[in-house]
Amino acid sequence: MYRNSKRIVFLYSPGEDWGLWEGIAEYASMHSQWLLYNPLFFQFDDDDANVYKWLREFKPDGLIVPNSRTNLDDILKLDIPVIVHRNLNEKTGGRPVILGDGKSIGEMAAIHFIRMGFQYFGCYVYENHVPMQERASSFTGKAAGAGFDVCHFHKARPENLNLWNAELNLLADWLKSLPKPIGIMAGDDVLSVNILMACRIAGLLIPQQVAVIGINNTKTICETQIPKLSSVALGYHKAGFEAAKLLDDLINGKVQPAGQTIFIEPTHVVRRHSTDYMAIGDQDVANAMNFIHQSSVKLLQVVDVVEQTNLSQTILQKRFREAIGCTISQEIKRVCADKIADMLLNTNMTISEIALLIGFTDPDHISRYFRQVKGMTPSAYRKKYGIIPAH
Repeated sequence: MYRNSKRIVFLYSPGEDWGLWEGIAEYASMHSQWLLYNPLFFQFDDDDANVYKWLREFKPDGLIVPNSRTNLDDILKLDIPVIVHRNLNEKTGGRPVILGDGKSIGEMAAIHFIRMGFQYFGCYVYENHVPMQERASSFTGKAAGAGFDVCHFHKARPENLNLWNAELNLLADWLKSLPKPIGIMAGDDVLSVNILMACRIAGLLIPQQVAVIGINNTKTICETQIPKLSSVALGYHKAGFEAAKLLDDLINGKVQPAGQTIFIEPTHVVRRHSTDYMAIGDQDVANAMNFIHQSSVKLLQVVDVVEQTNLSQTILQKRFREAIGCTISQEIKRVCADKIADMLLNTNMTISEIALLIGFTDPDHISRYFRQVKGMTPSAYRKKYGIIPAH
């Protein structure tokens, strides 16, 4: 049964961008001739030279590899169709490449803080890490475009525990020096954890003084911290599926082995406790925003929000638009659409079930509602970004 199989190697360490593996595995499940190999999954004590030797002798039909590997140049010289994931630096060897959409990622994080009323912004990323630097540049540009300055903490990645401990203390000193309240984007979810730890060292409150958002929405990280971490979710699964399809085309000679780019796009912000704070000077508007964001998945009406204040609907609408830049109804729709998006990507509920849970009586209504905010129907959104196929 394996005579005509295609042997595909996914050369990643355990836990490293695992969403790509999920997308590749889904593609493989639809193509019975694909056999997936990940030698690093077993954590053998092999150095780069032995991995290269194994690849040369094994001669897989296709390979997906991150460009963080020190022996990437040698690997690319092997006669193997390959797709390179640029997860560290610029170097890709001129091959088909998987790239993070750093511009959209940074902008999404900045918009999250801007909508929450923050006037002070910070950014914490590693030097010489191209994807993080791209996110930081975009975050800074978006905040600057809205009239805000951004404070930066850019350091080299620590190589041992002593350097990591020293970095936490430097980070704590930096955080104490910043104006408050401040919204900080970390280069990824791991760096968000560093901010949490540094805030404890500095005696700073999260999110009241320092609100933090990470990148990747790694649930084993975000959901296990105190407080839980907000994060920008990325479409790794979609990118993995598309990379597998492209690799299959390369193996079959359907496309040329250069020039193709697959983007890892941000899907939405998963808001948790680390950004559960409204830095809005108008307390009535802040209370209204908190109510909108902290409400259950049930669909809100404008009158529900007005009832949380002592203002008339006309006055609250006016002050809300002045502080947030949109109407109460628009904010309700945006927040509700994000909750729908999260259910589309992270549950196997049908669209009709999601509609019923939220309070729509007609599935067509949820489709029109969602499209007004996200620019596509729920089914199209799930097909484009979702891990779980639409029913």
